[in-house]
Formats: sequence, structure tokens, C-alpha cells
Amino acid sequence: MFKALEKEKPTTIGLCQSLGVTVYCGLVALLFNFLTKAIPSGPGFFGFFFMLILLVFSAAITGTMVFGYPAYLALVKNKIKEALTILAFTLLYSLVIIFITAIFIISLA
Repeated sequence: MFKALEKEKPTTIGLCQSLGVTVYCGLVALLFNFLTKAIPSGPGFFGFFFMLILLVFSAAITGTMVFGYPAYLALVKNKIKEALTILAFTLLYSLVIIFITAIFIISLA
């Protein structure tokens, strides 16, 4: 299942995982942007219910993106050092994306 990933460098895998989470978060942000325009009266009960279900779903999706392959490497392949390296690069790239986004938002203000 992960044979193709085993040939990639940990930095590349970390970057791809981080970009995947970024794209997913962007899609969720677009969904929220659409819903705020489609429901001008406020979210109500079902809106809050939807947000909570989406939160649980998003935690599962992003958790799988960030921790799935490193967990596989650590638990199945017993490559703990490589798993931690990939996780560190994923978190590092995510932090860089957060800083770039913050700078972009500040520059728009």
C-alpha cells in the first residue's frame, strides 16, 4: 500500500502531507464561506450540529494525513526514527504554512 512512499525522502513526504492538510482546510474554509452566504439568519441547531460533525470528521481526516504513514512506519515496519523524522517535517512545513498565511492576512489588513 505504501510502497511508492518508501522511495521518497522524508522531507518530500512531510511537505506533501502538510500541503494535503492545507488543501483540505482550504476546502472546509470555502464550505464555511459558502454556508455563511447561503444561511444569512444564523446557523441554528442544525448548523451547530453540522459544525460539530464536521469537526470530528476533519480531525479524523487530518489525523490520518499527518499521523497515518508515520504510525505505519513505526508500528508495522519498526522504522521509528524515519517515522519521527517524517512527522517532524510535516509539522515544520505546517508551521511555515501557518506563518505565511498569517503574514498574508496581516498584509491584507
